[in-house]
Amino acid sequence: MKTALCMAALTGSLIGCSTASSHSLFVPTAEVRSAVSSPGRRASAATKQTAARLVEESLHARGIRFGTDGSVESLFAFSREHFAQVDASQARGGDVLFFDPGSGCGGHAGVVETAEPGGRIGFRECRDGSSRHSFVTPREPTLRRDDRGRIMNTFLRPKRMEDPDDTAYFAGQMLCAVFRVE
Repeated sequence: MKTALCMAALTGSLIGCSTASSHSLFVPTAEVRSAVSSPGRRASAATKQTAARLVEESLHARGIRFGTDGSVESLFAFSREHFAQVDASQARGGDVLFFDPGSGCGGHAGVVETAEPGGRIGFRECRDGSSRHSFVTPREPTLRRDDRGRIMNTFLRPKRMEDPDDTAYFAGQMLCAVFRVE
């Protein structure tokens, strides 16, 4: 049920971003599969599939047809093969963002909703079964809030007592790739 809410929230917010059917891309199902598969990682795999499903649903709503195994890793592999990677400063609505939460680039994903001239990017992501509007500011990756109190970088993972000093928590610290989806 929560996954359906994530997809509904994303597809409803990106209705205006559809591509012409002549630009649709079709990739046969099961062409892209994740190399990561471990029985001991079931909970995180479900979360990753939810994040991937949110992005995949957005792409499908825009006429892009493809199949993956449902993981963020396979979505990242597909995006790397079929879309142009752009600098974060060039991000625009509908682009796909990938983050490295500590397991390598492509561990988490989102879709750009807004890109401000100052570099702050608003994106839709799905975590823990709920759709969230989050922010990333690649120019200032460790800044949580600006002088006016606006969130510049959303927390993508909670702080834990046992974390090493160099642990990344903010979206800006974890952003690793932006793909232009046209």
